Order: sequence, then structure tokens, then C-alpha cells
Amino acid sequence: MTDNDKIQRTMDHAWRYFELHAQQRMTVFNFFLAISGLISAGVGVCLQQGTKFSTLASLLGIFLIMVSFIFWKLDQRVSEMIKSAESTLCQVEAATETDDILIFTRERQTPRAKGFFAVWTYGKCFRVSFFAVGLIGLAFSILPHFVDFSAKPGEDNTPYKRVCIL
Repeated sequence: MTDNDKIQRTMDHAWRYFELHAQQRMTVFNFFLAISGLISAGVGVCLQQGTKFSTLASLLGIFLIMVSFIFWKLDQRVSEMIKSAESTLCQVEAATETDDILIFTRERQTPRAKGFFAVWTYGKCFRVSFFAVGLIGLAFSILPHFVDFSAKPGEDNTPYKRVCIL
């Protein structure tokens, strides 16, 4: 087996590994969106029923926090696996000694702009999403005990009538 054959086999293996885990990351995030959407819909139904389902709405809020945390940790693991494949691909690119195909190497060497409006990575977008949904879960777990969301149009919706005191 020649050196070129070894490089090609390594490149193919690393690329399949990268592709598998990149696809897995997107699939996991899609599941997160679906599950958190269903939980949020359940909380919405509970809140429409008034205070009789406030405990269930709170439990669903706590479950939403747990789901956000679990999916964040899953994403961390997949991110590590993708970075491992990228490192291998950078080494293979370097071994080819051809500047035209240094895709991963150039990507790593490109300086990133800082700040809120800079280009965000998938990881940063996902982490912001997990954090935001976790905060929404926290709100779902607390608010049902203090606010009655079942008030109908035409009813007296003054704040002191809507707030439930435990």
C-alpha cells in the first residue's frame, strides 16, 4: 500500500466520521426542538385550565429544564467528536502538501470577529437555544403558582384578581 493510498483511506475514514457526527448533531438538535415544543404546548394547555393544573405546568417546566440540560450535554459530546475528526482532517490535509485542499486547516486559522453581531458557530447557536429554553422552563415552573392565565375576555382582568396567593 502506497503512502497516497494510506492518506486516502485515512481521509475517507475521517470524513465519514465527521459527516456521521455532524449529521447526528443536527438530528439531536431537531429532536430537542420537537420535544421542547411539545412540552411547551403541554404547559400552554395546563395554563389555559387555570390553577387546577398549575402543579402539572410546573412539573413540565422542570422537565423542560432537564431536557435542555441533557441535550446541551449531548451536544457537547458530539461537538468533541466533530472537533476530533476536524483535527484528523487537518493532519491529512497537511500530509498531502497541497495548498489547494486545506479546507479545515484554513477554517481553523481564519480569525473570528468578536462580539454579538459576529458570525456564530453552530455550537454557540445551540448553547444559546438550550439556555433560553432552560430559562423558559424556569419561568414555566414558577409562574403558574402566581398568575392565573385562564382569564377570559370580558372578565375582570385586573392584576389583583388574577394573582393567586399560596
